[in-house]
Amino acid sequence: MARALDALVVGGGPTGLTMAGELARRGLAVRIVDRALEPPADHSRALAVQARTMEIFRRMGIVDAALERAVRVGGFNVLLANGQRARLPIFDFPELSTPIPGIFVIQQLDTERVLASRLPGLGVALERGVELAAYAQDSDGVTCTLRRADGSLEEVRAGWLLGCDGARSAVRKGADIAFEGDTYDDHCMLGDLVLDWPLPDGEIYLSPSRRGVLAAFPVLGSHRFRVILIRPEAPPEHGAPVSREEFEAAMREMIPVPFEVQRAIVLSRYRLHHRVATRLRKGRVFLAGDAAHIHSPAGGQGMNTGIQDAYNLAWKLAAVEQGRMPAWLLDTYEMERLPVARRLVDFTDRLFGLLAGHGPVGRTLRAVAPRLMARAFGISVVQRRILGFLSQLQIRYRKSPLSVQIGSPPEHGPRAGDRAPDAVVRGAAGEQVHLIDLMRGAGSTLLLFTGPQADGGAREHARKLAAQLGGPDLEVLVIGAPEAGGYADPDGHAHAAYGVSSSAAVLVRPDGYIGVRSDPLDEDELRRALDRLFTRRAGAA
Repeated sequence: MARALDALVVGGGPTGLTMAGELARRGLAVRIVDRALEPPADHSRALAVQARTMEIFRRMGIVDAALERAVRVGGFNVLLANGQRARLPIFDFPELSTPIPGIFVIQQLDTERVLASRLPGLGVALERGVELAAYAQDSDGVTCTLRRADGSLEEVRAGWLLGCDGARSAVRKGADIAFEGDTYDDHCMLGDLVLDWPLPDGEIYLSPSRRGVLAAFPVLGSHRFRVILIRPEAPPEHGAPVSREEFEAAMREMIPVPFEVQRAIVLSRYRLHHRVATRLRKGRVFLAGDAAHIHSPAGGQGMNTGIQDAYNLAWKLAAVEQGRMPAWLLDTYEMERLPVARRLVDFTDRLFGLLAGHGPVGRTLRAVAPRLMARAFGISVVQRRILGFLSQLQIRYRKSPLSVQIGSPPEHGPRAGDRAPDAVVRGAAGEQVHLIDLMRGAGSTLLLFTGPQADGGAREHARKLAAQLGGPDLEVLVIGAPEAGGYADPDGHAHAAYGVSSSAAVLVRPDGYIGVRSDPLDEDELRRALDRLFTRRAGAA
């Protein structure tokens, strides 16, 4: 059977929508299917969108649409027993060098709408009521059997099969990839509520108590919050409905401030799991998002991690499929993303265990947690670590084969494998431009830094080198020389953000991570590193 598609994406949630959009943007023929006829009910689904994901949305050109649907969180609060609050401000991310600092609350249905809105312009349509019934792969592709809601079958041949189909992934099961982990034995309830209470809108609240943990997230609308209750007790029979009286009574046991529920929009129960796939690839089959890892919602990381899985894989898959980069590039997806998933599940598992642990130890920890967290919030180094974790801006791939450090790593600044920070530079007309906006294309970008004290000869050499190194798969930007298409750095902000003290070269991957860094600039080694990555370069190995 002839191959009709470059890739078939299974699953129409945020991970699948990101995957399909990014593959199509890079020129691949893509279909995306989802077994549900309609999007699932929005309750009990993801809310938090972190700064790293907002950077990705900015690169995609959809950040404004996302911000229109978002509540920008002003602070993270822990409620003390006397009703006072320990507050960690969220807006202040100066050391993280991002143009969109903060934590944003967007209901997942809205996130999916924003991601889906770009598909028609890319020639892709989300096909609902279509499930993956079976598949078989060989060395050249994957033959997939699709079943529609009316029972009719369709056979499709694709180069790659991408499982973004959630915790019960048919793709993962078909590949016989183990999903290791367990289910928490706690009682979890969720309410979408309009509340009358003394707590300001636009803030996140956490209330650990002897009876469990309450978390409240602001949702668009006056005094509207998504309230999650986690109680260290056996849950009732699966599917048992939640009454408003039960939910309110549980809240009163867990929160030290007075409140009245003005409206209960949704009330539900659910179970929490912590599992990670043992591998993310089997031949021409890949897993991403909840198909690869699920965990407690502590830290609001789940949906963001799935979107970043897709963003990491899509550019690599397109580059290999189109012959622009070598096949070994695809091995780096699992090398980079599986450790991220494992660390995240391990961290959230330990955090969940501390906050929702059973027995007298758990009750004692929850009783002292507010006071301990109140003290920690006042320590700047703790603040930076918390914000760095929540934002996902400090995820690194330093051990990846894609991360090549030529010369000594900088004392202050990102290394090969780190996220590329943003900075403001100036164009030829003096206009201010964000580096992140100059690197929104589908390919890689090489930043050639002239050095903060560069003279005219050094700037001219950098421009000539840029002309030699640039090509169809690599855009080169000269930072420090505004002439001939370069960009000025009059205040040294870009050099400082990257820790550059002399001439240097920084290759930024399409997903915004540093692949190759040369300090000081070693032209011969840089060329060899580029030849290894780009198959269409003259003299490539």
